[in-house]
Amino acid sequence: MKDIFTSLKNSLDQGESTVLATVTYSSGATPRGAGARMLVGKDGRLAGTVGGGAVEYRSIQYSQEVLKEKQSRTHNFHLTKNDIEDIGMICGGDATVNFLHLDAGNPSLRELVDVALEKIKDHSYAWLITDLSESDSLGLALYAPAEKNSNQQVDIFLGYPSDHIVTQALLADPGQIYHRAEEIEVEGHNLFVEELVIPGFVYIFGGGHVGQALVPALAAVDFAPVVLDDREEFVNPDLFPSAFDVLLADLDNIAETITITDRDYVCVMTRGHTNDLEVQAQVLKTPARYIGVIGSKKKTKTVHNRLISRGFTEEELARITAPIGLNIGGKTPSEIAVSITAQLIQHRSADYKQGN
Repeated sequence: MKDIFTSLKNSLDQGESTVLATVTYSSGATPRGAGARMLVGKDGRLAGTVGGGAVEYRSIQYSQEVLKEKQSRTHNFHLTKNDIEDIGMICGGDATVNFLHLDAGNPSLRELVDVALEKIKDHSYAWLITDLSESDSLGLALYAPAEKNSNQQVDIFLGYPSDHIVTQALLADPGQIYHRAEEIEVEGHNLFVEELVIPGFVYIFGGGHVGQALVPALAAVDFAPVVLDDREEFVNPDLFPSAFDVLLADLDNIAETITITDRDYVCVMTRGHTNDLEVQAQVLKTPARYIGVIGSKKKTKTVHNRLISRGFTEEELARITAPIGLNIGGKTPSEIAVSITAQLIQHRSADYKQGN
């Protein structure tokens, strides 16, 4: 999303209208699922992708037609055998793509883009709403709920007129907005609602080989990894180009550096048992949604017993996943990183299924 909104901001600064192509439905062997987005300008694709191949090629063509007509539309793609060969697939599928015209002369769009980029930068809660209507589309909107312990104390809703019946219905029941990529109906308007950014950080304690392999794996699937270490040589940003942040921290007092919330994940992989123990003892006192610790079963048992001796209960220690990661037999740092990333995806998906 960052690339799309950065490109959209650049286009608006140049006074150029664009089209936002969004996959709102897919089935079978389509290249990308619902929520895939691509921004198209007069010269072609600017950012994002709807999957490449035939669907993307035709989506660019449709987008440029929408630019000329200044009229949003939706198109249903049915992938025939020849189309499937074009994108390297072996079975059929269908995809629905909405083409939303974004007028560079719309002042409310500029404000929406600025706030969207701010939310992406802060990695805080926000949802993007796309009106799929062709004749009376309200266009693009953004909703960001007020958050405790933040500078935003009131809800933000941008894009649609404040007195419109759709706006009023959404704000009267914001719960209907909280989806990752779903279509909802509100007052006769079909709206595609998607989380702008998946909130929360993955705090990685330890910048060693596994941490260095884990950061790009997490970033590739929309987590925001933050690396913490007490060794200066391991908090070099050059080691973690895809990290959200890299911090030098006192591992005996992590609260000096970060505040862990109930939307954050913790991965403990420091250089030794003592540091692991101290970090776990502190993290257990936070509302972290996930705590995982790297290490052998022997090490895990040793640290477990030491935490018990410090007064932690078995119920409290049950929050810890150790050894961290899915059991796929990984041995190398890269393999372990894959197993950890897969487990965090599994955990994140379960949260959404439960409505969290």
